Amino acid sequence: MKKSLIALALASAFATPAFAATGNVDVYGKLRVSLDYVDVDGLEKNWQLNDQTSRIGFKGTEDLGGGLRAIWQIEQALSSQGSIPYGKDMDFSTGGEFSNFGGGTLASRNTYVGLAGDFGTFLVGRHDTPYKLVGSSDLFADTSADSQNSSQLGGIIGYGVDDMTLMANGIDPVGGFDMRATNAIAYISPTFSGLTVIAAIVPGESYANGSKANGLADAYSVGLLYANGPLNLGLGYEMHTGDLVNDITYSATDDDESAWKLNAGYTIGDLKLGGTYEQQDGVMGNKSTNYLVSAAYGMGPITLAGQFGKRNVNSDAETWGSQDLTRWTIGAVYGLSMRTSAYVAYDHDKYENKYYGNTKANIFTVGLNHDF
Repeated sequence: MKKSLIALALASAFATPAFAATGNVDVYGKLRVSLDYVDVDGLEKNWQLNDQTSRIGFKGTEDLGGGLRAIWQIEQALSSQGSIPYGKDMDFSTGGEFSNFGGGTLASRNTYVGLAGDFGTFLVGRHDTPYKLVGSSDLFADTSADSQNSSQLGGIIGYGVDDMTLMANGIDPVGGFDMRATNAIAYISPTFSGLTVIAAIVPGESYANGSKANGLADAYSVGLLYANGPLNLGLGYEMHTGDLVNDITYSATDDDESAWKLNAGYTIGDLKLGGTYEQQDGVMGNKSTNYLVSAAYGMGPITLAGQFGKRNVNSDAETWGSQDLTRWTIGAVYGLSMRTSAYVAYDHDKYENKYYGNTKANIFTVGLNHDF
């Protein structure tokens, strides 16, 4: 469901690249680098060279007989700049129940072992939550104009509405819902008439002193995916218990944190339309209603794209105030080959906060991607 601008262009122009196989191990990866001009009111105005979630991975299967297979994957984040780029969400970077980068561990991205068969797939390890896998209509994922959990002023879909203000007050926030569970127990069903069910539970493991997050499902996440011809639909729900929220934020709150979203995509010839609607009920009294709409048009190796999103925050906690964000983005990508593409995009953000005032950001980005 989550298709970036790059993926859309390559899908319209070329066949899917094959992974390089070595024995029972498939080796794959992505190298993604961008040159960005960033202009944020009162904060920065400069040129930056940024890595956009480059990665390398190894995966394989073993036939166990009777239709049963063992599956495994090890995937590691890379950075051509030698550090995590500015635009990526740093929350949970030290590990814990969730992480987008795994705290610098070797297998920092989706890394797991599991069993697969006619019954579906069970896996254990580090993996994107089902809520994240439902995706969004973001066409600029893995760029500096990303609207799902990362960007200069925060995200639209999946982004924790409490992140920016809590960080400003020295509190480590839970970090939203577009997350990777570091200790997931997950199930993916077979596809029935276009419908797939995905679910996961996450033990809290009581890793902090005095933690009450010691259950088998201190967080759980479910998703439904439906694909039928030109139509794609996704519905997701995720909940973090108050014990887990308290464990990670080191704050006095014991409120549950939850979110649900509906994602839709429709293809009409060379035109692809998308829309995502999300409601979050977060920590510290914050609630948020968010939406994102997008459109992409393919012309051979060229794809033109644009999107508009809004994060509307209703905060009962006057300490933090509103955190509304409006973003629109336009861009184009050119498929140079089956594996290599280049893109250009312009992103404009307007952030509104009761106590910190209004902030605007403008980002111009040019990127080069290679898949192997």
